[in-house]
Amino acid sequence: MGELLSPFAGLIEARINPILRALDQLPVDVESQANSLAAAVGATPSRPVHLPVAPARLLRPPGALPLDEIAALCARCSICVHGCPAQCIRLDPAGMVGDGLPYIIAEESPCVVCDDLSCMKNCPTGALKLVDRLEINMGLARVTHSTCLRNHGEDCRICVEACPLGAEALIISADSGRVRVKRDGCIGCGVCEKACPTEPRAIVVLPARPAVEPIVA
Repeated sequence: MGELLSPFAGLIEARINPILRALDQLPVDVESQANSLAAAVGATPSRPVHLPVAPARLLRPPGALPLDEIAALCARCSICVHGCPAQCIRLDPAGMVGDGLPYIIAEESPCVVCDDLSCMKNCPTGALKLVDRLEINMGLARVTHSTCLRNHGEDCRICVEACPLGAEALIISADSGRVRVKRDGCIGCGVCEKACPTEPRAIVVLPARPAVEPIVA
């Protein structure tokens, strides 16, 4: 058997050796990339870096222009980040999350639609355009009724009471008793998602898109 396989030994070795060399190099490449990221975000031994994990849904701050426009105008200056009273706006200097542009994770820290509209007013480049709070379009809330506590006999109205726009955006339907999102009133701030007590959340915000599918109450 050894004699029969010997002609193929060189061919197999030639195919496998590059793969083995690549696998040997992988930890070095990962370490090198981690070190580069650490330097980019100012990590030190006493202040370790935590690699960001891209979440499934990112919201842009209030007044954000379409992606191609905000990408061209945004200076990545962090003024909106530091000026946000709710500290909900984030910016990844390494560009690994959110294309390096300001973003919000509603489930963790939503926009509270502050009276001052600080992020829009303080943006120095116009990447965040100042609009009325009722004209903000960060996304649209969607309810999964099978998960909602109201569908399981509980009189939960936490999301409705937490909504900063109140009945303009979120109500309990008088007909069905379900939470209903008002398409023309919801601005996608994410406060309802943060407040929802179920896991997974029964109400989440889908990021703004050119067209959003209608919400079925």
